[in-house]
Amino acid sequence: MVHYTEGQLNDIYTQVLDHLKKILNFRDEEFKYWFGNSYLFDIDDDFASIVVTTKVHKTIITNFIEEIATVFEQIIGKKVGCHIFLQAEINQSIKISKNNLSDFDSKFFNTKLKEEYTFDNFVTGKSNRDAEAAARAVCYYPGQYNPLFIFGNSGLGKTHLLHAIGNFIHENNPELRVLYIYSEDLVTLLINAMTTKTVEELKDKILTYDFLLIDDIQRLKQSTSQEIFFNIYNKLMNENKQIVITSDIHPTELKGIENRLISRFSSGLSVPIGSPEFETAKAILRKKMEGRQNDNIMINEEVLDFLATRFSSDVRKLEGSLNELFFKAILYNPEVINLEFVTEIFKDDPQIKVESELTAAQIKQVVCEFYGLTKSQIESKSRTATIANPRHIAIYLCRKHLNMPFAKIGMEFGGRDHTTIMSSYEKMKKMLKEKDTFQQALHKIERKLGV
Repeated sequence: MVHYTEGQLNDIYTQVLDHLKKILNFRDEEFKYWFGNSYLFDIDDDFASIVVTTKVHKTIITNFIEEIATVFEQIIGKKVGCHIFLQAEINQSIKISKNNLSDFDSKFFNTKLKEEYTFDNFVTGKSNRDAEAAARAVCYYPGQYNPLFIFGNSGLGKTHLLHAIGNFIHENNPELRVLYIYSEDLVTLLINAMTTKTVEELKDKILTYDFLLIDDIQRLKQSTSQEIFFNIYNKLMNENKQIVITSDIHPTELKGIENRLISRFSSGLSVPIGSPEFETAKAILRKKMEGRQNDNIMINEEVLDFLATRFSSDVRKLEGSLNELFFKAILYNPEVINLEFVTEIFKDDPQIKVESELTAAQIKQVVCEFYGLTKSQIESKSRTATIANPRHIAIYLCRKHLNMPFAKIGMEFGGRDHTTIMSSYEKMKKMLKEKDTFQQALHKIERKLGV
């Protein structure tokens, strides 16, 4: 590794700026304003670190990162990645380094797995069966499905599965090392390594782990640390270390993440995790109730049906509704926890209020009127675009405004399977992003519905 003195760094950066000034379309005063207060903090084997004063300067200069990297290669004779830092980030890292860098690192490397998240208490249904099976598979066959990428909306059990993997390995293969880390913490760790010139030490430390579990990878977006992460990722893969990643969206839909990373995320096994269908939602509630038996509160099937129907889009919300019900039952001590009591408790919940004002039947009626269709047509098996697209919109609206489980929506549309409804919903989400005509139609229909 070449170590540059402060004087050498200054000379190199002066040359870089001279070259940039010639190739960038800036007036002299503009170039001086945006680049004049920046400086070269360090160059190591892989990276050149440039420091600026404000977030605006960082945004502007980052737009020319490829040109800057090209100029660096011309001047120092090798290809390096370029990263832009705020002076405040450098100051914070120096402060950390002076205090106790090892204590800073330990904060992230000693993250304890949540013991309560195991495979045994993960309730499996149609919506999450593939994700659960894949999570178990990497425990038995590390490196075979690499990376494992689990994606789905927040609150559906992705984090539970990550911790379940870690807990399983600790119990059954204690010789293997597991690192669970939240993506924002990973970014902090990587940036600190760059600013304290300890990148190689960090790489070596991460490479000592056999399992790397990264939660919510989408938060890596726009980070200057992607270059380092890319190198670490490749080395882990080359050594057949198991990587498991979670995200709220499929890897190909990630924004602000380099294409080469997306390509590698997509090269493994990507499995979705969806909202629990009705029966799975009830099973989750029953599992949750097992730990509340000491409360001596009895909840009948009708009440469970109510909660499973209204709150199944989010497991956290589902569990939270049960906790709230138990709390209110202890507080008010009703003679019986029946549907009347439950509806009173949740009457102000947005999901309940919307559903009381709007029905699936109303949605179908308004969509049919808008497109000139009949109820039988929209519920039919026809796949012609003139019928299928309005059906997609109606299904999307039922999910969006009524928060209905996919299985229940399927019953409203001719007894369709929940996977068909899920596919229809996702198709409309994509069409709304790509075509203005569908957006305009949706807004008009929503106005007619009063939502």
